[in-house]
Amino acid sequence: NGQASKGPSLHSEPISQSERKGKMEVEKKGNIKEEPLTYILFGSTGDLARKKLFPALGALLSNNLIPEHVNVIGCGRREKKIEELLKKQGVKVSEKGQKLLFPRISYMKNKTVDDYKAMNAAIEDYVKKRGGGPDNRVFFFSLPPFAYASTAEMVKKYCYSKTGYTRLILEKPFGRDSDSFKKLAADTGQFFKENELYRIDHYLGKEVVLTLLPLRFSNQIFEPLWNKDHVQSVHIEWKEDLNTMGRGGYFDKYGIIRDIMQNHLLQVLILVAMDKPKSLANDDVAEMKLDLLKAVKTLEMKDTILGQFSAKKYCSYCKETDNPGYLDDETVPNNSKVPTYAMLKLSIDNDRWRGVPFLMSAGKALDERKCEVRIRFKPDKNPIFGADVESNELIIRIQPDQSIYYRVNLKKPGLDVNLLPRVLDLTYSNAFKDASSGDAYERMLLNCALGQQQLFVKTMELVEAWRIFTPLLHEIDEKKPEPILYPFGDSGPKGYRKFANDAGVELKETWQEFFQLHASEHGKLEALFAKHSHEGKLEFDNVKALIADFYDGREPTEKMLKSFLKAFDADKDNTVTWDEFQKGAHKFLPWTATRRASIGTEDIVGFRAGPMAPYWSLA
Repeated sequence: NGQASKGPSLHSEPISQSERKGKMEVEKKGNIKEEPLTYILFGSTGDLARKKLFPALGALLSNNLIPEHVNVIGCGRREKKIEELLKKQGVKVSEKGQKLLFPRISYMKNKTVDDYKAMNAAIEDYVKKRGGGPDNRVFFFSLPPFAYASTAEMVKKYCYSKTGYTRLILEKPFGRDSDSFKKLAADTGQFFKENELYRIDHYLGKEVVLTLLPLRFSNQIFEPLWNKDHVQSVHIEWKEDLNTMGRGGYFDKYGIIRDIMQNHLLQVLILVAMDKPKSLANDDVAEMKLDLLKAVKTLEMKDTILGQFSAKKYCSYCKETDNPGYLDDETVPNNSKVPTYAMLKLSIDNDRWRGVPFLMSAGKALDERKCEVRIRFKPDKNPIFGADVESNELIIRIQPDQSIYYRVNLKKPGLDVNLLPRVLDLTYSNAFKDASSGDAYERMLLNCALGQQQLFVKTMELVEAWRIFTPLLHEIDEKKPEPILYPFGDSGPKGYRKFANDAGVELKETWQEFFQLHASEHGKLEALFAKHSHEGKLEFDNVKALIADFYDGREPTEKMLKSFLKAFDADKDNTVTWDEFQKGAHKFLPWTATRRASIGTEDIVGFRAGPMAPYWSLA
């Protein structure tokens, strides 16, 4: 327990240099714009097809990235008219995309052997009308995992291309643990080779995640510092400010660790921590990813803190507001102990990272929406500017507000030598104003057709990923530990900060968290207001400066400003008075029986309006 992997548990043959060169040539071969290409979408009547797949295909056509003659077949278990399919499933496709894509779509059933034979005949007819050529086929499995084996068998027997490639894109979940994944891998692996299987993790298609390898390995400033000698800690954080949105029944089967951490965040960790591959060929990248995973120690219960969000009632300008808890979702069992929040400490036992804490945290119904990687560098061992100089940090913001910025210390202009922390900031919306990053599913559909597997997850990666997480997940499933409740909209369960500090990771407060922790402490509120206010109120520029204090000194986004003003600017005049500041802070306190009356009356003792007067002391 807790040890790194000694090696793969499924058969994996090393490849020779000549084989690697041959595979690279295969990856580069083919002309996607000229050759026949068919996308077959299993589950074309579902949410994923409507929200992501059809819009992605429309965008690829609009940007001239796939052939204008592309053949798209939507599949389902029931009869459906094409007009009905397009009307419902094409609503999110752009106007230009609809004009290009809709004439290329047909609908077919995929229930019986005859259905699959008819599908194969239709594809061959499309290729024949194109004048022949390689019959290239991409099957997207937007299906429940239990349907993978039977569908893969039918595709192999009746729809496998005779003259081109046949590739399967598979959606998560890829099992619940090591054993279930091995069965799932065997179900598809008995019919298709590894280079025909494209397991999708859409986080690998996000723009900033795609930048991780170029950032690390094309800029000489980073690689010499990217190790245990210079890095103090790494924190990969995912936060969502929404509840389970009626998906509680689905979520309850998996929990936050299976839903987000074992896949999306682990893939980010791999790209942050892996060694440099020999090349960008599929197998070279996969080899380094696998080496990294083998070095990650197996997780145990002591390596985590678990939480579950509860209902939160608070007073918003004399009006009671209610955010329901996880157990209030009608689709969730009443006694569910499934965590909606988890913080994990991972250890990587290799020469590059041994001893460096990697913290991974994820939660729903938190104080904000974001996903970022925060790499904290060690302080100078022999400081000449004093011991209180802040450590450097590299922050990679994946979403929202895509950015990469580096916290450094600079001399404040003036005659004295005073250092101030500042940021070297690359915000994507400013640096790439006219660029279109595209959607992750656009990349996945395109890269599969190109035979580029770097953005997809290999079998052996998942074997190791489940090896890391399975013992912890089994212990949670069996013992059902009581998760620590945290109110909807808080930053996490009680104790998560201590857990992070004990792991060796220093966490920064958000402005929301400041008020959650200190809303009843008049002195701290007064100090914060006094620091940023001008003539007794916070003007718009003062608000920006206040938020920037909690945002690494960066320019706040418009959404952040709106969120702050919504909480504090009662009269909506874009300024915040001291009274408004106190009232807004009070909203961050949980609603209890002693705070049920109107603000400023019997349940709030000692209210004194006016400059710097305490707004309340709680009864």
